[in-house]
Amino acid sequence: MKTRPATAVIAVILLATAAILSAVLSGVSTSTISAPYLVKVTCDGTPSDSATLQRAINASRPGAVIYIQGGTCMLTHGISLLGDRTYTGGVTTGTVLQQDARMAYVLASAAYVGNNSTTGDPLAIRDLTVACDGAGGTDGIIVLNWQVDVDHVDVSDCGGSGIVDTNTTENGGEITNDSVNSRFDNNFITNSGQYGFEVQDSGNSVTDGYLDDNQIAHSGKDSIHLDNAAGWNISGNHLYSDGQDGINANRLFGTTISNNYIEDFGAKQRSGTWYGIVATVQGDIGSTIFSNKVFNRIGETAGARYVYIGITQTDYGTGYLSVTGNLIVGVHSSDVGFSFNGGSNKLIVVSSGNQVVRVGTVRSDGRVTVTGGT
Repeated sequence: MKTRPATAVIAVILLATAAILSAVLSGVSTSTISAPYLVKVTCDGTPSDSATLQRAINASRPGAVIYIQGGTCMLTHGISLLGDRTYTGGVTTGTVLQQDARMAYVLASAAYVGNNSTTGDPLAIRDLTVACDGAGGTDGIIVLNWQVDVDHVDVSDCGGSGIVDTNTTENGGEITNDSVNSRFDNNFITNSGQYGFEVQDSGNSVTDGYLDDNQIAHSGKDSIHLDNAAGWNISGNHLYSDGQDGINANRLFGTTISNNYIEDFGAKQRSGTWYGIVATVQGDIGSTIFSNKVFNRIGETAGARYVYIGITQTDYGTGYLSVTGNLIVGVHSSDVGFSFNGGSNKLIVVSSGNQVVRVGTVRSDGRVTVTGGT
């Protein structure tokens, strides 16, 4: 696992303070929080809401809870989120941040907006809705922070991706350090024009995160797309009706993909090959793919090829993978249950305890050694 330098200890303490305050918000009256750390924001559903919210954030102190009270904030420009703070609504669907003009993003971390050379400090976003207008390439939430916590957030109708975890700033610069240990749990992401959840990582920075128990539906491309899946835990998600792959995870390295329910991937495609789960593997350290349910009851169209779980290559060295206890139910005789291929490098797979039915090919192997049965 990647670690942060000792100088980041203060940031951890500040995030802990924010987390405690946010927990208080869910169970106790906000009047119990000391005034300097509780920032209440009330939107009135007019174009002035963007300025009102941004002023409140900019004036807050580290450790603050930015409490956006119930109602709709009409946003005419994207909001920049300072680190070491918690951003929360009253209840998930009761506080709505509504896109009301053309913008690149609705919410983005200050490190991203400010084109920082290093990742931003921790922050938390929870219990609110980000509602894009369905036009253009607007992303819902962009984070360039380590130890992010995004929980119980609805993101809908974004022309770009719903949630983006990135190592690249708004002007295209790459951070020079790590951006690790973030969590994205219990969110509902729908109708994204690009990806539902996306990791952008042109280097080796955005690793060791958790993407658990989310529902992601009707993405124009992949439901989940990771440029770098090293160290990630992708578990318990329900993915359905996406235009391309269910999970596309590049560079597995100590990665876990488990207990996901994937249905109707590659919806309405008329050519190409589409996957329920597809990945590449890095050498030397193993990864696991287990207990996933992958179906495609209404997603398949004549002319396209569907592979339910596939490994397309080992990036370097010898790749190691354990694939166990998955359930695949296909549709057509052209369907492939498993496809394992190391490409120009070696891939060693232990595969057992899987159930594969209604496909023409249970398993297709390339440059790979498979042991343990199916």
